[in-house]
Amino acid sequence: MRSGRRCGDRGGAARPRGRLGLGTFLDDEGGYTTVAVAVALLMSLVLTFGTAAAAWSLSRSADVQEVADAVALAGSNVVAGYATVAQVMDACVLSMGLLGSMVCAVGLVVAAIPVVSKAAPAILREGRKILDARKSFARSSARGLQRLERAIPSLVMANSASCARASSAGGIPYSGVAVPLPRQGKSDFSSLDDGLGGEELERRGQRIAEASARKRDADERALRERERAWRADNVDDPLCMRSRAASLAGLPAAQNPAYPSPEAWEFEYSRVRACNYYLARWEAEPCAGNGPDELQRSCARKEFYRYAHHKISKATCVDGPDEVKIDLPELPHNRDMVRGTELYTDVVWPCTLEEGGITLHCSLLCPGATGPSAGNASLAEEEGGGVLRCEVCKMDAKAMGNVANASTNIPNGFEHYWRIVVEASRSYQRAREESIAAERDMRDAAEEGRGTFRTAIDLLSVPRPRLVPPGAYGCVSVVRRGASVPVPSELTAAFLSQAELPEGCAIAGATLAPDDSTDGSDVLSSVYEGVTRGRGGLVLDFAGDVVGAWGRLLVSYGSSYESASRVAEDMLDGIGPVFGERVASWLRSELSAAVRDAGFEPADMRVVKPVLVNSQEVMDRAGLAKGEQVRRAIESIPASPGELEERMEAEVRSMLGEGEVVLAEVPIPGMGESGVPLVLDLSTLGGAA
Repeated sequence: MRSGRRCGDRGGAARPRGRLGLGTFLDDEGGYTTVAVAVALLMSLVLTFGTAAAAWSLSRSADVQEVADAVALAGSNVVAGYATVAQVMDACVLSMGLLGSMVCAVGLVVAAIPVVSKAAPAILREGRKILDARKSFARSSARGLQRLERAIPSLVMANSASCARASSAGGIPYSGVAVPLPRQGKSDFSSLDDGLGGEELERRGQRIAEASARKRDADERALRERERAWRADNVDDPLCMRSRAASLAGLPAAQNPAYPSPEAWEFEYSRVRACNYYLARWEAEPCAGNGPDELQRSCARKEFYRYAHHKISKATCVDGPDEVKIDLPELPHNRDMVRGTELYTDVVWPCTLEEGGITLHCSLLCPGATGPSAGNASLAEEEGGGVLRCEVCKMDAKAMGNVANASTNIPNGFEHYWRIVVEASRSYQRAREESIAAERDMRDAAEEGRGTFRTAIDLLSVPRPRLVPPGAYGCVSVVRRGASVPVPSELTAAFLSQAELPEGCAIAGATLAPDDSTDGSDVLSSVYEGVTRGRGGLVLDFAGDVVGAWGRLLVSYGSSYESASRVAEDMLDGIGPVFGERVASWLRSELSAAVRDAGFEPADMRVVKPVLVNSQEVMDRAGLAKGEQVRRAIESIPASPGELEERMEAEVRSMLGEGEVVLAEVPIPGMGESGVPLVLDLSTLGGAA
């Protein structure tokens, strides 16, 4: 059943359809014709490949900015490598300066210890060698860094040009370059070549060692004399003062103690023993006898004991670190010695008036004293003829001299050993006075050494080299895409006309920023291990492992966990006890304080790495106007990608040579004159040093 006709026909005959128009795309049944399907497919392909071509063009157009970023980072990589090299060399210079000064400090302290001062010259010589090697290395390092810094612009441009060329791919050529800002380096390496040497420290140490040697000789003589006196006082050989005092005077142990060693004994102890002995003998002597000869000897002995007690009681024995005064009296044991004492001049001998005149007696108990008393007289008056000598008791200066003659000259008398103590005390005092004078000279030389050491440490504690190399502000890159590049047309040629990717350019900036996650001390550890691998460290007495100490100082350059003062204290403490030597103890404390007061701060050893920044920031720091500089940079880029790279590489070769460059030789402390070359591989400078 039909409700009407197609196309609104009212029943008339069907009219023929035209060959063009909608009929071309729609059939009688309302479906799409083959032509419509073909056209739809063709249009879809055109749109698809057109969109792909547009996407490719847009993507390739943006790639120039990525290349510019990479070129800027490649340029800053060179500056980062240079900064690492400079820090490593400065760490070597500083650590060697500290090490040489500390080895000299050990030598100064050792020189001030008389018993070991013979080792000081070798230590001082080693310290001077380290400082001399350090001076040579510092100068060569400064020259090497300056030489390298002058080449940085060419290195930056060569490395960045190489990066731009390497980015060319897919038939799209790139050429470009990074320019370091500032273009000229402003680094200051004066702190490296500070002129620090070890000659003055060595001279100061030699002066201390010379005075110390004099003190050592004097101390050895003093020790021998002290031991000699101690043995005469305490050790039976065959007898001694102590045993004779016990047997002759019956002194108890409290007044007659024994001392087991020279270190536990002093001359004062002998003086006190002698005082107790002569007091006991004086009080016990009866001044009596069975005949005039025995009476005379007893009276002479009592007067001798009185005199000896009086003289020894007034004697002083001061044996201090800065003063020695030992004036033990020598007791007379013959007539000539009596004449020089109070025994000769004291008016103590009784006189009587006899037929021949006033006569001197040993005592009024003398059988020859028959006349009335005539007062007292001295032995000097008797010898001078002022009074007569009693021919019965025969008391005179000779009789007095005989009292101690035998006991002084044979080894069974108390006076024999007392004379040894007196003689030893005088030799001891002379030796101690020479020792004190030598110690004063040591102190003067030590103060000069302390001043010289502080000067050396002050030189080392100045600010480290100020690094402002080319590129310190950053690197600005300009990259140009080459001449128009045809868009790939393998799939679109049948549908689209040939299209081209136009020329393009981009600018980028990069600068250096510290990486907080890194510790440059690892670099220094690697340097230390590298230069010391396979080489044994030199171990010096008192100075310790010199190579090991250098390693600690080198690595602590960038570490907050170990300071130079700690290394110095460890080296000085390695000397051990200073055997009570005041100058050595004072000097060790002063030298440690000098390093501590210098306040060496660990350097910032965080590794710096390139980061992208707005190019305008870099140029603002350099005081450059962006537009004009960029325009000139773009115009100066050669059309050929490899032309600029080749030109820059030629400049680098003319300044540094090819391949590996020896910046300086690192002398290993304690290993002689030869050093380990610090080699820079130019091929790796853009990535790592």
